Amino acid sequence: PQREAILEALEAAGDALPLPVLLARGRRRAPGLGERTAERTVALLVEAGAVDAITRPGGEVVYRLCGRGHHHHLVCTRCGAVAELADCDVAAWARDQAARQGFEVEAHDVTVHGRCRECRAA
Repeated sequence: PQREAILEALEAAGDALPLPVLLARGRRRAPGLGERTAERTVALLVEAGAVDAITRPGGEVVYRLCGRGHHHHLVCTRCGAVAELADCDVAAWARDQAARQGFEVEAHDVTVHGRCRECRAA
């Protein structure tokens, strides 16, 4: 029930949440939810690929329930908003660059930093 509470909080959020907010929302469903349990649950979900850990400007880590399959993120440098990038043109470039250095690519991840529409308008 405690793990389900964390997952449900992420599903309901529709956005990236820092662990303290995720813990508070999870406790609404499971009042006995402990901080360590929440940390372990989030770590398991990240390891399983069901949740992404994203570092916002300033170092804050937030967690987001993401779509299935390979994707990357856009992170607003002003407000910290996160959006998914489903298309990935990085793989071929990374393989080429790695081969030039004698490496073989096993995986890659990309986070693009910029300003969201709302912050650019402000």
